Amino acid sequence: MIAPTYRLYVDEVGTDDMGDIENNNNRYLSLTGVAMTIEAAREDLVPKFDWIKNNIFEHDPDYPLIFHRRKIVQRKQAFGVLNDPLKADLFDRAMLRIFRKCDYVVITAMIDKLEASKKFRWREKHPYHYLMQIIVEKFARFLERKKAFGEIMPEGRKGKKDEELQNAYADVRSRGNFYFPAEQICYRIPPKNLKFRYKDNNIAGLQLADLLAHPSHMHIRHVSGHSVNLGNYAQQVAIILVQSKYDRSASGNITGYGIKTLP
Repeated sequence: MIAPTYRLYVDEVGTDDMGDIENNNNRYLSLTGVAMTIEAAREDLVPKFDWIKNNIFEHDPDYPLIFHRRKIVQRKQAFGVLNDPLKADLFDRAMLRIFRKCDYVVITAMIDKLEASKKFRWREKHPYHYLMQIIVEKFARFLERKKAFGEIMPEGRKGKKDEELQNAYADVRSRGNFYFPAEQICYRIPPKNLKFRYKDNNIAGLQLADLLAHPSHMHIRHVSGHSVNLGNYAQQVAIILVQSKYDRSASGNITGYGIKTLP
C-alpha cells in the first residue's frame, strides 16, 4: 500500500515585527498549518470552493475569485455581493459545511512576543521562523503517526522574507529539535525546499488556511484568558476545530498537538 502524501498549507495571523509589542494588537503571532492529502484538496476542496464561487459571486471568469478573509469581512470587490443578507447566509452556511465535512487537520502555533522577548537568549530567535520550526516538528510527528509523508506550502511573502524562511526550514531539517530528530523530520518531509505559492496562484488549500487561521488564533487567545471578541461566526468555526479538526493525541489531547502556545 502506498503511503499518503499530505501537503501542509500555512498562513499567519499577526506580524513578526518586534516593535510596539506591549500593544496587544502587535503582541501575538500565530502560524496555522492545514494538512490535507493532495487527493482531498483536488477531489473535494477545490470542487466545493468552485461551487461557492460559481453560484454566489458575480465575478469575471477570466480573473479567478480568491477567498481572502480580510476582503470577505470588509465586503471588498466581488465580495460586495455579501451585503445581500440572503447571499451572506448562503455563503456562511456553505463555508461552515466545508469546514465541517472536508478531510483535513489543523495545527496552530502561537507566540506571545512580549513574554518571549524577556527570555534568555531570545534575541537570537525570529518569531516567524521560530513558529515555522515548531510547525515543521508538529507536522512531522503527525505524519509519523499516520505513517505518511508530507511537504509544506506556505503563502509566500516574496523576496528576502521567503529566503529567510527557507533558511529556517533548512535549519530545522538539519538539526531537528529536542522532541523530534532531524533524521525523522527529513524522512517524513522529504522536500528540501518549501513550496512557496502566492494569493494570485489561486491555491484552494492556502485559501482554506487563510479562512481558518484567524478563528484559530482568536480561539487560542480566548481560551488563554485574553480579552478578545470571538464573534458568532468565529465561535462556530472554533467549535468545528475543537470537535474534529485540530490534531490530537490518541487520547484526544489537543494541547501540544493541534495547539502550541509559546514561550
